[in-house]
Amino acid sequence: MKTALTVVVWPSNEELSNTKLFGRPLWHWTLEAVRSLLPERILLISKGRQQGLPTDVQLTRRSQLADQVARSDGKVLLLSAELPCLQPRSLKRLVSATRKDPRCLSSAGTTLCLTGRDWKMALVGISRRAGLTAVIQKLAPTPIQATDDDDLLVIRHLRDWATALAIFRRRKCEKLLASGVLVEDPSAVQIDPGVHIGRGTLVRGWVVIEGDTRIGPNCEIGSFSHIIDSVVGPGTILLDHCFIRASRIGKNAQLGPFTHLRPDSNVGTKAKVGNFVELKKTTLGYGSKAPHLTYLGDANIGRGVNVGAGTITCNYDGKAKHLTVIGDGAFIGSDVQLVAPVRVGKGAYVAAGSCIVEDVPAESLALARGRQVVKPGWVRKNKAKTRKAKKG
Repeated sequence: MKTALTVVVWPSNEELSNTKLFGRPLWHWTLEAVRSLLPERILLISKGRQQGLPTDVQLTRRSQLADQVARSDGKVLLLSAELPCLQPRSLKRLVSATRKDPRCLSSAGTTLCLTGRDWKMALVGISRRAGLTAVIQKLAPTPIQATDDDDLLVIRHLRDWATALAIFRRRKCEKLLASGVLVEDPSAVQIDPGVHIGRGTLVRGWVVIEGDTRIGPNCEIGSFSHIIDSVVGPGTILLDHCFIRASRIGKNAQLGPFTHLRPDSNVGTKAKVGNFVELKKTTLGYGSKAPHLTYLGDANIGRGVNVGAGTITCNYDGKAKHLTVIGDGAFIGSDVQLVAPVRVGKGAYVAAGSCIVEDVPAESLALARGRQVVKPGWVRKNKAKTRKAKKG
């Protein structure tokens, strides 16, 4: 149920208020806290149009603010747009303490103030000429202690922006620890506020997890791994130095060390992707393995497939990308080049060192390499020939 409250979000520096923090402008995070009060109206002061403006926010110019406030009922909350660390509990404390006379949150007295209904007209008269700081100072609000001093951090410089990043990440680690996630060293990880991690998962030091990432319970994320906008299934282990972007990993899989998943890769349940393996727009099926030194791009790989060390899919012909399909149970030997578009059938074998340019039928053996020639005694004869040539 909406409350009789008008919120005025007032940027002190419009360019700075649009600076991105975890992919969203500073004013977005301020609005997140404000919405917990269920206000009747939210006004954002702006000189022009704002990209990505939520539907529950109304843009207004400073010259129009007095008229907007005059038409409102109930209390008016004034606050800076550059308060991204503000938490709902501090705002709720302010609301409960404010009856008629203006109140503010302690040291944020020039950036956040709530007025009662009786002060509305005084606010209207002041706001026609002054900026946010001047308006709040003339209202002379009584200070109230915030629940957390970090709530009152105002972003005035980029060093404040960096401080806000650290606050968000510290709070995130505190929440994860409280929910049963084992964050080995909270001071040595960077986890975005929108990340979800399941109970029992171990996050080792020097890990970065960003964006809309979902990690299931009972996983292990090795040191120096970096995960962006990806899904990691329950029980999966990422060894050290994995880089994963916009990809999905199933249950009980194992990746790393030094595995690279580029966007649109999908690693199936119980699959294994080993050291120095790169996947791009590739599906690796249930229980399949690519343990070493491999590039798989634009490939659809079935269940129970073994991909030997040094295998590559040659997916680009200089103009377009092409698909490689490997059927269930196939065995790809080491140092194989699969020149797309090409298909390897179910249960087929491809011999090591082969360059495959044609489809391989199911349960067939494909060899595409030069025949080995052995010449017994060649070294001895060649050395004798060389010595004779030198004497001559």
